[in-house]
Amino acid sequence: MKPLDKAKQSETFCIYPWVHQYIGPPGDVKPCCVYQQDEQLGSLKENTLEEIWNNENTKKLRLDLLNGEKPPGCKICWDRTGVSSRTHRDDANENMFKEDVYNLVNMTQEDGSLPVHQLLYIDARWNNLCNLKCRTCGPRFSTSWIEDHAKLYDRTIIEVKNSGDGFQFSGKTENQLLDEILPHVPYVKQIYFAGGEPLMQKEHYKILEELLRIGHTGTENNPLVINYNTNFTQLKLGNHSALDYWKHFKEIKINASLDGSHSRAEYWRKGTNWETIVNNRKRMIQECPDTGFRISFTLSWPNSFNLVDFHREWVELELIKPEDLSLNILEVPEYFSIKSMPKWKKEKIEKLFLQHIHWLKQYPYTDRIRQEFYDAIQIMYSVDTGDEFLHMEEFVKKQNKLDSIREENFWETFPEHEDIKEILGSCAW
Repeated sequence: MKPLDKAKQSETFCIYPWVHQYIGPPGDVKPCCVYQQDEQLGSLKENTLEEIWNNENTKKLRLDLLNGEKPPGCKICWDRTGVSSRTHRDDANENMFKEDVYNLVNMTQEDGSLPVHQLLYIDARWNNLCNLKCRTCGPRFSTSWIEDHAKLYDRTIIEVKNSGDGFQFSGKTENQLLDEILPHVPYVKQIYFAGGEPLMQKEHYKILEELLRIGHTGTENNPLVINYNTNFTQLKLGNHSALDYWKHFKEIKINASLDGSHSRAEYWRKGTNWETIVNNRKRMIQECPDTGFRISFTLSWPNSFNLVDFHREWVELELIKPEDLSLNILEVPEYFSIKSMPKWKKEKIEKLFLQHIHWLKQYPYTDRIRQEFYDAIQIMYSVDTGDEFLHMEEFVKKQNKLDSIREENFWETFPEHEDIKEILGSCAW
């Protein structure tokens, strides 16, 4: 049976290992960004992307996916199959597994190797440079986290930097990843800029400049979709204005990582100035009205109630359309997961989400986001917690210490969770 026929029949097939290599700030190379953190196909600190493309790990992954096996690194997709209406694998296959890549799949050799190394989808995290220190992040993806990380774990800043948690770039040299990615730019179909914070990184602008130089800005015959995951705090780097670049491309999609609004946003993504976020959105509407924009909201239990208020406020202010929201369900740290809540708290979140779904029904084109709220409810109940708050001790310990370091107070910022504070008792203080 030909590889393409196997792919079409396999219940676990995912196109990513044929068109994509994810590269993280520490140099880890994976088939996608949601591949398990403790799993990788190789490291750019040790090998080139081309060498990793056909190493033993990558070849085995391709064969497993063709043969209906479930590689452990793909755990998030397997866990959500049948629970959520969409998985990362579903989106990948829908967007990329089309006739123009069928030949690539058919080139797969018996050992799983692929003679053509063409990254039709690029997701290269050049480094961990970032101006925010979000509660769900750490120094792996943010340089701003270094000092607090040292204090949180009673280490010196020097120890943190020497352990690899300081400024990190993917390759053996700072320019290696860019040098290896540039040859793929002429035939890339999708680019995903994330970070760190991509709008702070010079490599991001160099990729855009190369695309403009060769005239690859997206046409019907040569499509190009550029997606961003940005904290949306700044739109310039030196003399480079992101808005000026975006005007030249046919399809730009901005996914703004905003996990709350007002004081909750400033707490959850430390370093955020809410007024700046609002002004940046207004400026983008004025200067780049045709550039796509969506709130990419990472859902945890602390921000679950604010999600609804935030969504409605921006719709009413006409900063977004009702459908301009997507939900990413947080998995780690587990003490922030909606799956870890006691059942009675889950029921309150469910009631709120069902009311919001009803509110959304008055608007056209909201089928997708309404389904994402339904999916969030399903995922929340996928772990039977009873009356137990899972990982409670870790939550209290981490948040109390980080609040002390940053001179903040979780309970004052999120008074809607007074009921959780009550069950925690004195340990929450």
